[in-house]
Amino acid sequence: MAHSHGHSHGHGHGHHHHHHGDSAIGWAVVVNLALTAAQIVGGYSADSTALIADGIHNLSDALALVLAFGARRLARRAATPDWSYGWGRAEIVAAFVNYLALIAISMWLAIEALGRLADPPQVAGGLVMGLAAFALVVDLATAALVWRAAKDSANIRAAFLHNLADAGVSVAVILGGALIWAFGWNLADPILTMAISAVILWHIGLEIGPVLRMLMLAAPAGSDPAGVLSALRTLPGVSDAHHLHLWQIDEKRTAASVHLVVPEGDPFAVTRAAKEMLAHRFGIPHATIEIEPPESCADHKSHDHP
Repeated sequence: MAHSHGHSHGHGHGHHHHHHGDSAIGWAVVVNLALTAAQIVGGYSADSTALIADGIHNLSDALALVLAFGARRLARRAATPDWSYGWGRAEIVAAFVNYLALIAISMWLAIEALGRLADPPQVAGGLVMGLAAFALVVDLATAALVWRAAKDSANIRAAFLHNLADAGVSVAVILGGALIWAFGWNLADPILTMAISAVILWHIGLEIGPVLRMLMLAAPAGSDPAGVLSALRTLPGVSDAHHLHLWQIDEKRTAASVHLVVPEGDPFAVTRAAKEMLAHRFGIPHATIEIEPPESCADHKSHDHP
């Protein structure tokens, strides 16, 4: 991902606040990677899967941020004739890849923990508490660093949510460490690990839907294709509208294409009116509109719906 920064400064003039966000994200990544290493090493030496799970959750954060960071840099590249939509969808692809990796890791952790339920190993509770407390501090710091950038990007919002979830997970691990340390209740560790996996999967369940819709070029969540069609049909001069496609180019841009049947009058005026209506009433700034005379419409219909 790092190769993208050489190309971006040509078009980066208006983005000073972005670059502030970028440096914050850069620091967040470094800190999270250091934390992950500490937790995984600590988890092995304390024999605690919960601590390793927390470490993996932090790694997922660092990866989410690296992906978000790289994708943001890419998304700023200008469109070219070959890449006519630019790189705006890089963020969606990055978010999707990140979610898939997390699903795999969570499943693996849950299976590990299940195996330990029967015979929980001795866990070094004090070490677990110390590292989880360190993790909590880092998670809150990361959330604070990323907070400003999270307002305008789903990708970075996903990373921000991970951090908050992480903070919660770290609190749980601290409590688990305390239970083990105080009462020798080693079962707390695998039980916590499974709970952490469940939290990660629940999050992804909430977040992956809109990302999948964008990847599959589905109509944006909350849009109303039937409403758009009927609104187009009621425009003056339009006798019918069909072949409507609605999709999202990226988080900020929705596009549509449609055929309008215009029996008489000025087709350019109709196109203009349709584009204005789509932009203002439905928030669709990119519309491609094809005008057809009424007689060709009949054979279109027969091709479409045999």
